[in-house]
Amino acid sequence: MKNFTIICATLLLFSSCKKNADEVTPDGRTLAAITLNDYFITSIAFDKKGNAWLGTLQQGLIKYDGVTAKIFDSSNSILTGAAIRDIEIDKTDNVWIGSDNLIKYDGSKFTRYEAQQFGLPKNAVQSIAIDASHNIWFSCSSFQSGGLVKYDGATFKTFTPANSKLPGNMVQSITINQSNEVWVALNDGVDEGSLAKIGADDIISVAGSKELGFKPYHFGNLVVNKNNELVASIDYGLSSLMITGRPQIFKFNGSKAQVVSLPDEQSLIYSTRSIYSDKNGNLWASFSSADKECGIFNGKEWKFIKLGTSGIFAFAENPNGEMWLGTGEGLYILK
Repeated sequence: MKNFTIICATLLLFSSCKKNADEVTPDGRTLAAITLNDYFITSIAFDKKGNAWLGTLQQGLIKYDGVTAKIFDSSNSILTGAAIRDIEIDKTDNVWIGSDNLIKYDGSKFTRYEAQQFGLPKNAVQSIAIDASHNIWFSCSSFQSGGLVKYDGATFKTFTPANSKLPGNMVQSITINQSNEVWVALNDGVDEGSLAKIGADDIISVAGSKELGFKPYHFGNLVVNKNNELVASIDYGLSSLMITGRPQIFKFNGSKAQVVSLPDEQSLIYSTRSIYSDKNGNLWASFSSADKECGIFNGKEWKFIKLGTSGIFAFAENPNGEMWLGTGEGLYILK
């Protein structure tokens, strides 16, 4: 059996990068030099001690305290080379990892929740969220297969179109609002995206093109802003058409959708990768456009940051209010 001794690697954290240290961004923050160079960072979460837990595309899990990094991969843990799509931290600092399975790290050991062993519909986990009752909600799905799973620490409850009002199988993103309602974005084909809300007693209500006022092409991720509004991104990565004016981001209050306009969207082509809402209510968005790589929307106007990376794939705000941006080349911290 593999040795589970953690390798503590003191990395060359502040190596040369595309941006100079102490550069001031349009929102008045200081953009530090890139760190964790050459790691493709796909997800970020913080524990109660302020440690960052970073998922990567194929390089394992990183615990980073701001100075040193501990790397968990197939050489020292049960993690494989599969991408880590999402990370959430629960009230006792258990690290929940969405990868080729649901995986938990309790600070000393990893537990893998195999689909066959635990009666789950699929292995792949795209998104995780933890509600106020400490239930773990996670996707266990692929195209027209699997669904949503709720884990209360003892039992797993699966939601699919076959046994519930869930309108589709493929769960793209999950988030929890301030009312402890679970919102789920589902993609089971282009122009067939829908939203589902799971409320008290696991009652499901659905919002599709009729409620939204347009057909979402393909959902990206969901967040909840400080006004308890759901905010969703739309991903056009599967589209062969490069056209302007398509909805990229919208807010939804449960009954009405409002598209968030982007500057010059009738002449510029945007392709949204990820969105995030910070504690002050600012909306952060990453785009595939080299000229509009990272946007910050304060509710009135957009400001943009150009890092010169291959893309931003993860946002998170640490307890000190710093914004952490995970890119294909490493990590940027905005202080």
